[in-house]
Amino acid sequence: MTLGGKYLYTTLLFLIIVLLGCQTGDDKKKYFFKVKGYAQGSTYSITYSDHLQRDFSYSIDSILNIVDSQLSTYDSNSFISLLNKSKDTCLSLQGKSMFYYCFKISKEINNKTNGFFNPAVYPLVNYWGFYSDSNPSIDSLFIKDSLLNYIGLKNNFSLIEDSLKTYICKKSKNSKLDFNAVAQGYSVDLVGDFLKTKRVENFLIEIGGELSSYGKNHENKLWRVGIEKPIDSSFVGEYEFQKIIELDNQSLATSGNYRKFKVINGRKFSHSIDPKSGFPANNNLLSVTVVCEKAANADAFATSFMVMGKEKAIDFIASNPLDSIFCFMVYDSAKSLKEWSNF
Repeated sequence: MTLGGKYLYTTLLFLIIVLLGCQTGDDKKKYFFKVKGYAQGSTYSITYSDHLQRDFSYSIDSILNIVDSQLSTYDSNSFISLLNKSKDTCLSLQGKSMFYYCFKISKEINNKTNGFFNPAVYPLVNYWGFYSDSNPSIDSLFIKDSLLNYIGLKNNFSLIEDSLKTYICKKSKNSKLDFNAVAQGYSVDLVGDFLKTKRVENFLIEIGGELSSYGKNHENKLWRVGIEKPIDSSFVGEYEFQKIIELDNQSLATSGNYRKFKVINGRKFSHSIDPKSGFPANNNLLSVTVVCEKAANADAFATSFMVMGKEKAIDFIASNPLDSIFCFMVYDSAKSLKEWSNF
């Protein structure tokens, strides 16, 4: 998922709805609050219970603003933008714990997926025009001989850590990072961690389609969420559910190609870029939903699987049981929707 568009949450209007839940054993009522706003180029909706009836909207806003200041490629003053604009250099990560975390987890998943997940893919995403309305004149030689040299995460970026400071280093001015496929899920995790520190026992967090659940809903049941059917509707806000999923203290992320694509010379290209070929991924997957403990991991794995394709994704899940990845994939088969799921 992307941290797309211009950020709208510097001044927010919050809609706070109080829902009266079930009686608890000590005859106290659970008050459920729903906070809605704009963040990271999208909307967010957070439902939580709190018998103290506290309003956490401004604290949540503050967390998302800090994420923006470190990880947004759309904010020219963010830390990641400063790194991307710099030449071969090293920048201190003092006070940049969010960037540090996203780089570390991205490097870990980059290794696990054999490079299918790659936050250094920025030059390719930019070349294919997904940061603008432009279409490239497709040049296979330029992609192979030039761009692919700048997107190797291991070859172009490194961390230098000593007892005093940590630095992020880049080798070429043309290498750039983009944490869009992990940062929104990470934002969900951060808000969830914050609510837990406030002893909130039940919540459902949704930021730009990435979710995290904890406890139960106002009916004292597991949180239930709908997975959108991967069809390209021409009507804004029109959608159907492909599947309803119950979340039990789990996080969820969905990645899909059915709405974000480009048509170049009559050919459709998805926004999921294969960092190995330099071209948009070419497979029959329409959407991938991943359920696991952390939303950041779910976000990254969903993106990786869209690039891998169905068969490689299934093999990866089977080969990495310790990650406890639950996956629901929708794919095209003879122009009809088919499903694969391991739960």
